Amino acid sequence: MGISQAITKEAVDKISLSDIQALPNFIKDCEEQGIATEHQIRWWLRYRNENGLISSGAITEKRPNPKSHKPMLFVIVPRFVAWMATAQTT
Repeated sequence: MGISQAITKEAVDKISLSDIQALPNFIKDCEEQGIATEHQIRWWLRYRNENGLISSGAITEKRPNPKSHKPMLFVIVPRFVAWMATAQTT
């Protein structure tokens, strides 16, 4: 098992179902708390492969079936918070 696999497995082991939110619910929570607007979140999601949301594990994409063109997006809240707290250099 490589280092990245070990880290991924360790990170997955610490996530519970209560840490995962459907995107619409997450957007609603962020807006209610004044953290970000829907437009800001959707902009970040648009560039999720470039800005580190995918690589950090903060966003996961699941397709309802193999033929689906558009994935469903889920937010792993603790990882999203960590992503937001990290300075972006690019």
